[in-house]
Amino acid sequence: MASRFRPSALLWGLFVALGGVVLWLRLRHPESAALPWLTRGLLILVGLRVLAMVREWWQGQVPLTRLLLPSLILVEGLGLDLTQVSSLALRLRLGTALGLEILLLVLGFRAWRSASHRPDTWPEERLAEAFEALVPPQPARLLALELVMLGSAFGFLGGGFRTAAPTGFSHHREAALRAILPALPLMIPGDFLLTRALFSGQAPWLRCFLHGSTIYAVLWLVGFYATIKARPHQIRDGQLELHQGLLKSVRLPLATVLSAAPLPDFNDDWARHDYMKGLEKLVAKGNTMLELRLAEPVRVLGLLGLGRPTTRLAVSVDDPAAFLAALAHPCV
Repeated sequence: MASRFRPSALLWGLFVALGGVVLWLRLRHPESAALPWLTRGLLILVGLRVLAMVREWWQGQVPLTRLLLPSLILVEGLGLDLTQVSSLALRLRLGTALGLEILLLVLGFRAWRSASHRPDTWPEERLAEAFEALVPPQPARLLALELVMLGSAFGFLGGGFRTAAPTGFSHHREAALRAILPALPLMIPGDFLLTRALFSGQAPWLRCFLHGSTIYAVLWLVGFYATIKARPHQIRDGQLELHQGLLKSVRLPLATVLSAAPLPDFNDDWARHDYMKGLEKLVAKGNTMLELRLAEPVRVLGLLGLGRPTTRLAVSVDDPAAFLAALAHPCV
């Protein structure tokens, strides 16, 4: 059945396209006569989107707090456009924006506090629930994952690397990322020297962007390793919990595991590629990889939510013999 066309998708498409043109003109041709008109067109699209969200709120489809961020963008944009006309517009812009930002912080903090009373949930789940009052579920989950990933990186670098891993079936000790982790900080000074040599005549913002992306990539890899270490596979209360750091997780009844065995040997990469089709991977590269076949399909929780149903999972473990023995005799 064909999907129904949504006018909001057209608005977002036009917004992204026009926003890209405005950004390019501001960076390359800031004196262009078309720039003010295109900026106003962009604000009109934001205003239309706000009106559409008001209609959705009136129909009970979204909470009222979802209007805060687009309204804030609209107010800030209008303030920038009208500042040259009136000083009153500047004061109204600053006052409205400050009020919206304070309300945004208060609502987010209250939502986070209400969710933090459930210690059985992961931090990103609690944060995502708080952010869902402001943005749709998928962006809320991505924001929460990024915050927890970076927080894990800073915690690991600040002494968390000395903390022992929780009990369970780890897959961080034999991971390839562990071997290259000490060398990752060396990428930062090398990046600064290489970027200065290759982009010395370019705009300063480009060099800052390249430096920032390198630092972010290093922190992201450190955070990923930290979450792999902090979240080993678990077997408890008849449930099997599998993790790939923050990126993927799944929980399933242990009784649904029909078989577990190492991956077979392959004659070439093509044979391996064909075999791995449809196999959902929760692995840290460098470890022994096991394949689990299930009696019932499960859906793995990934970056953007639940994936497709599958009856085959690939997991990595530091001690495959102990993991296989626990699956065969869970009560031992």
